[in-house]
Amino acid sequence: MKKRFAALGACLIVSLSVPALAQDDPQFPSGAWHYRSIQCVDTTVRSVQPRLMTTGQTKPTAEDFKQSGVGVAFNTHLGADPLSPGDYAAIVHYQDSPGNPLMISEHPGDKVQVCFLGPPAPSKYCDPDKDSRGRQYRVYDYHRNAQYWGGNSQHGCGGA
Repeated sequence: MKKRFAALGACLIVSLSVPALAQDDPQFPSGAWHYRSIQCVDTTVRSVQPRLMTTGQTKPTAEDFKQSGVGVAFNTHLGADPLSPGDYAAIVHYQDSPGNPLMISEHPGDKVQVCFLGPPAPSKYCDPDKDSRGRQYRVYDYHRNAQYWGGNSQHGCGGA
C-alpha cells in the first residue's frame, strides 16, 4: 500500500501548480538571490525521499523516485504557518518533473538557499491561514550551482 510523502511529516506541503525549474531555465536568474523583496535563507537539506513509499518501507529505491517523484525538506521554517511550528519548507514533485534529478541528488546537510516565493491567493476554496499547502519555493544548491522550484505538497490549498 502506498502512502503520501510521510517523511516530511509536519513539513509544509505545496502543490505542483508551478512546474519545476531546471538549472538552465531562463525563467529565474541563476545563482544565490539577494533581493530585498524576496525572503531567502541559507540552510541545509533536511531529508530527501520519494513522494510515495510503501507502508513500513525504510529504504527507498531508485525505482521509487522514478515511479512516484521526489520530496525534499529543508531545515527552515521560512514561509511556514507561524501557528504550526513543526512545519518546514519543502518541495514535492511528481515523477518525470524537470528538476527531479537535481532534487534526488541532494543529501541531508547539503548547503542550499531557500527562497519563499509566496503563499497561494485566498479563494472560495482556499484559506491560506487554515491550509498550508500551495506555498512556492525556489532552491539554489551551492555545491551543484543549480536551482529548482515548486510547491510544498502534492495538492494545492483547498485541493484533495
